[in-house]
Amino acid sequence: MPIVTRRRILLGSAVLSALFSFGAAAQTAYPSKPVRLVVPYPPGAATDAISRAFAQQLGSIMGQPVVVENRPGAGSAIGIMAVKNRPADGYTLLVHAEGFYSAKITTPAADYAFSDFEILAPLGQSSYAFIVPSDRGWNRLEDLKGINRELDVGVADLGVGTYSTLAARLASGLRTQYRPIPFKGGAEGLTAILGGQIDGYFTTIGTTQSVKDNPHVRVLAYTGRKGSVSHLPGVKTFAELGVPNMVFHSSYSVAVRSETPEPVRTKLAEFVRQAATSAAMEKARRDLYLEGYEGSLDDYKQELKGLADEFAASAKGLKKE
Repeated sequence: MPIVTRRRILLGSAVLSALFSFGAAAQTAYPSKPVRLVVPYPPGAATDAISRAFAQQLGSIMGQPVVVENRPGAGSAIGIMAVKNRPADGYTLLVHAEGFYSAKITTPAADYAFSDFEILAPLGQSSYAFIVPSDRGWNRLEDLKGINRELDVGVADLGVGTYSTLAARLASGLRTQYRPIPFKGGAEGLTAILGGQIDGYFTTIGTTQSVKDNPHVRVLAYTGRKGSVSHLPGVKTFAELGVPNMVFHSSYSVAVRSETPEPVRTKLAEFVRQAATSAAMEKARRDLYLEGYEGSLDDYKQELKGLADEFAASAKGLKKE
């Protein structure tokens, strides 16, 4: 082999080796700058509060600031797209909740797929209480079984989502019919209940704390698992009261772009796991009336897949009507 050719080969090998070494060093250095945590919901709600508690813990573990960015709108699609449109480098994370599925199902044109993101760890979950106006005379869930009129149940989605799913399950379990009364958010629904304008409404356990002792409201049941802590003295689960298909939790988790390089994603996943399971996060969950997730990450993903399938079936049902 000519000497010049051999030198070129050796030089090329040296350059490639340097490039690989540089790439490995860059990945090893992660994180080398602040991380952004996008919350696709407005400030003030439980989703935002648990996200901020998590961001503080994650930043402490990573050694870099974690900045919370609220990007609400379009059922959470605006925040989701904000993450998708940024580089898949592990520096932009998404707070993932049920809106991730319902937003895409109700607006297929939203430019993201479920497979674009990977869930790294659950942050917390909340069951829901079912509240009714006290002037209806319904003091027990049993009072609603087989009632011979439609129940006006408030919903805060577009027919596909948490509220509509709970209302449909409730009507089926009670062997009755319901009419969805749409609201823009939880505050409107609570106002309607307090004013006796609707028959029922589902509220997170945290939100229910503000009305559980109000004389204008009755809390009839909640959607927790058997043996769960309700934070509502004297209130039983739907399952305990004979309506078994009402175990339900809103779940909040952290996700990252699926295209994130594997070394970065692995390192990030460990940071996220440590932060999510920290003592400080346990306290934050208690303070917000949230629960941790007891199963494995694979179990968690399977539960969310089942919920997404249920949302999709609801959407098909609406199209047929």
